[in-house]
Amino acid sequence: MTRMTVCAVACVFLLATSGAAAGQGPTPGLDDGTALLVECGSALRAADGGAVLEENPVERGVHMGQCLGLVSAVWHTHKLMVDAFESRQAFCPTAILSAGQMARLVHAYLTVHPDELDRWDTQLILEAYADAYPCRTP
Repeated sequence: MTRMTVCAVACVFLLATSGAAAGQGPTPGLDDGTALLVECGSALRAADGGAVLEENPVERGVHMGQCLGLVSAVWHTHKLMVDAFESRQAFCPTAILSAGQMARLVHAYLTVHPDELDRWDTQLILEAYADAYPCRTP
């Protein structure tokens, strides 16, 4: 697809979903900070050889995949929006991070901000990155 086609598809999607999304918040325990904290906690425990809290391995795999997928998707979508569409930078990384490092950063942010866990998971991820990698203002 060309850049113009991608932009057109994105605009149509945003217009089609903007009314529903504006009035709807995250589903508790599904796409909010509480769910993300559980999911990233699973990923970090697995990486560190910690205790398995999930009753079945499929659930643990889903949690790990959800966390690692979301944290890297937000990071890379931000980079795409800045590089390809000249969007304003929300955060200014000083290093290249692995998905595991991103998960640690996000998990730490969520742990420090428990009062914000009722918000969208993707918004919290972006805020965690902005907190860790603020852009310098001239």
